[in-house]
Amino acid sequence: MFRRLAALAAALSLAAAPALAAPRDADPALWVVRDADTTIYLFGTVHFLPKDLSWFDEAVADAFNASDELRMELLPVDDPASLGPLIMKLAVDPNGRTMAQRLSPEDHAAYVRTLQDLGLPAAQLEPLEPWFIAVQAASVMYMKAGLDPKTGAESILTEAARKSGKSITAFETPEQQFTMLDSTPEAEQLAGIRDLAHNREEGLAIMSRLVDHWTRGEADATGRLMNEEMKDTPETARILLTERNVRWAKDLKARMDRPGVVFVAVGAGHLAGDRNVRELLEREGLRIERIAY
Repeated sequence: MFRRLAALAAALSLAAAPALAAPRDADPALWVVRDADTTIYLFGTVHFLPKDLSWFDEAVADAFNASDELRMELLPVDDPASLGPLIMKLAVDPNGRTMAQRLSPEDHAAYVRTLQDLGLPAAQLEPLEPWFIAVQAASVMYMKAGLDPKTGAESILTEAARKSGKSITAFETPEQQFTMLDSTPEAEQLAGIRDLAHNREEGLAIMSRLVDHWTRGEADATGRLMNEEMKDTPETARILLTERNVRWAKDLKARMDRPGVVFVAVGAGHLAGDRNVRELLEREGLRIERIAY
């Protein structure tokens, strides 16, 4: 599930931008749904990005500038320390088990070596849930590969929304997201830890392919790749993708009843693949149009 969680979180490039390199143009997919007095833009994001991509321009910037509201998966968390109580509540194994008790000796040894390679304190993470460790390890791995959440889509959009005075809303709270992650099957969580321990380079290569699709606006290819990644963790896919898509589509369908212009920015995997948000809205009779650059 390590690769699957990472695929949900972001589609990432592997190389840091060279100093003074000219920005690389990226044209990620963008859609719109309209009625007489409401416009909703749908933009698939990545949470970590290299510094040399130029994507917040052209059609994306025009749609964002025309919007009154930015709606994301979560509201910005300005103080990570505020998540401490949630970590204690949901990320610590309630039965006191350690990772050494969950993994075979061979898998645990490989897992510890990987955390040490990433500079993470394996001993301190032992009592935590596998899903939490996988998410933390993925974040560190991507940053070590030259990526930065500060240049990720959500960070850029949040900063722009604050500067322009747009309202910022969210589909979920941090507690809801933590609860969903915590509810994924332990067997699938441990599959992610084994991926982390044994298949780190393969996971990074998959992320490289995903970001290539994203920069070219190849939403269908992104969806196919993500569906392939999720096929071995069906319950995780149901909890983290399908069920959320259903809730978000229902929310957006209701939002069409109120006037305004909304820029919706959620992980790219929610707008591609099986039962994605766009498809669910179309089933409700809404017409989704792809915006050309």
